[in-house]
Amino acid sequence: MMIKSLLLGAAAGIAALGAAQAADLPMTKGEAVEYVKVCSTFGPGFFYIPGSDTCLKIGGEIRADYRAFGGDTPVNVGKSQSFSRNDNRSAFNTQGRIWFDARTQTDWGLLRSYFQINADSHPISAQGRGGTYNGNTFSIDKAFIQFGGLTAGYAHSFFGFYDNEYGDTIWAPYYAESSTVNLLAYTAQFGGGFSATLSIEDGRDHRANAFDGLGVSPAGGFVYIQGGQQVPDVVGQLRYDADWGALAVQAAAHQNRSGEGTSTVATSLGDPIVNSSKYGFAVGATGLIKLPFIDGGHFIVEGQYADAATQYLGAGNTWLGATDRFIANTIPTRVNSGKGWSIVGELGGNITPVLNANLVGSYIDIKYDAARGGGAVDYSMNELTFAGNLTYTIVKGLSVAGEVSYTRVDQQNGFFNGTFHDAKANTWEGGIRIKRTF
Repeated sequence: MMIKSLLLGAAAGIAALGAAQAADLPMTKGEAVEYVKVCSTFGPGFFYIPGSDTCLKIGGEIRADYRAFGGDTPVNVGKSQSFSRNDNRSAFNTQGRIWFDARTQTDWGLLRSYFQINADSHPISAQGRGGTYNGNTFSIDKAFIQFGGLTAGYAHSFFGFYDNEYGDTIWAPYYAESSTVNLLAYTAQFGGGFSATLSIEDGRDHRANAFDGLGVSPAGGFVYIQGGQQVPDVVGQLRYDADWGALAVQAAAHQNRSGEGTSTVATSLGDPIVNSSKYGFAVGATGLIKLPFIDGGHFIVEGQYADAATQYLGAGNTWLGATDRFIANTIPTRVNSGKGWSIVGELGGNITPVLNANLVGSYIDIKYDAARGGGAVDYSMNELTFAGNLTYTIVKGLSVAGEVSYTRVDQQNGFFNGTFHDAKANTWEGGIRIKRTF
């Protein structure tokens, strides 16, 4: 009995001692959870990255396209020709887009980085031109940094602003600067709506039909081969923004530098051409008028002139394509420079809160002067495009759109089968797009 009492007492003492020691230990709590907070500084959709003062917006789109094509095939022959079996008369494509927009307000101004990537299930060549199935493709749409007035990275060229801020066709081409390029630019704000931008841009991104081998131009000459970049393009823009709209004037300088193969071809034709450089240029202007009686109503016109810098005209969007220069197929040989002009106009706005409409017209004209280049004939090409589209918003983030467009191609003195011809063609395109934005 005595032993049992001793054991019970010992157990009670140990329990009391443990309780006393436990009371002396600090209480522990779960780690504080840092919830995502909404950032209203930069508009809807932004949130603070946990643990930082940076606001981030993540967005994306899924685009399902269904298109049909008809009319003539504008090839380098003496008459219009119907689509061949090698051309796509209908085509489907699905594209996914995702973007990240990160912004931080600093003592030195806004620090922003933007990145967008596009993925296509089956890219459709422009206006239904033939081509093989290339499978899925991924491309960087934009990737740039902005800090105060500085822009660095892969961004839209600062030549003009129609394509970057409007350009509301779905698939139809228009003829204006529409390239994303590697650049380093600074924009100064002067107050009262006035600003000026100086941009140093990669000249390789501003080449029209930059061939990497010898070929024959539409005018029958050997295609001019681009050499390596020596001097980047210099682009400048003056802009005025007001409540009623905006005005801008812009200019660019572009170097054409021949490749090593040029002199070999020229020698074989009887007139050696020393590897050389030619500086081209482009000038343009943009005018925007906002229509206050329509939600989002606008009328905008952008036009440009270029000499040996036809990419700034939107030459890459044409059926036949156009290079900045080519070697004339004559003896003695000469290098012909392309020069021309283009214009695009757009009228659009929201007819109702859920129905948007746009009308776009555009024209381009490029010539290669035989007198300047020493060729036998002048070569020229021009295109005219009209397009109209309607977009209906079914619910927020989901829309269906339809577009119809017409393009007329006119070529003078195109070279085919050893002789020169004129060629004309009329093409049309129509389709629908179902788009989900999030």
